Amino acid sequence: MQIIDNFLEPELYKNISDFLKSHKTNWWLQKEDIENNNTKNKNGFFEFVFYKYSRPLSPKFDDLIVPVLEKLKAVAYTQIRANLALRDIDTIECGWHTDGNNSAATTGILYLTTCNAKTVVKTKDGEVFVDSIENRMLLFPQTTRHKVIYQTDVHKRYVINFNYFGENY
Repeated sequence: MQIIDNFLEPELYKNISDFLKSHKTNWWLQKEDIENNNTKNKNGFFEFVFYKYSRPLSPKFDDLIVPVLEKLKAVAYTQIRANLALRDIDTIECGWHTDGNNSAATTGILYLTTCNAKTVVKTKDGEVFVDSIENRMLLFPQTTRHKVIYQTDVHKRYVINFNYFGENY
């Protein structure tokens, strides 16, 4: 597991953040945050997909996401999507999950909101709580179990989830 603060250059970070937080960005409601219903979140979340099904799904992919993938030294990707969680009394935490089953792949979470939400990562030494801080990148193997404890202090929490294979694949 690796945590990198101030991951992106300020201009790229601002461009990504401004795009996702714009009223012109179309978000899609997902009824459940974890498919097996192993969640305490009764409201789901919103997603914006940049890359899925082996192709870009957003015209902003090249401008906003490719520079991030280059910095990550990604050579192939499986899914890249932004998540938007709204504060609500029924939204507590999601269930433990992995983002895939390939031990050679990496999950990266780029935080776009500073708030009291936490990503909890299961390691061999126990649970590690990672604070949600703007422009922080959290990296861990795709098969690592993790969950989110949702925010109570801000109305909206934005992250981008990267699932990819690095140059050592």
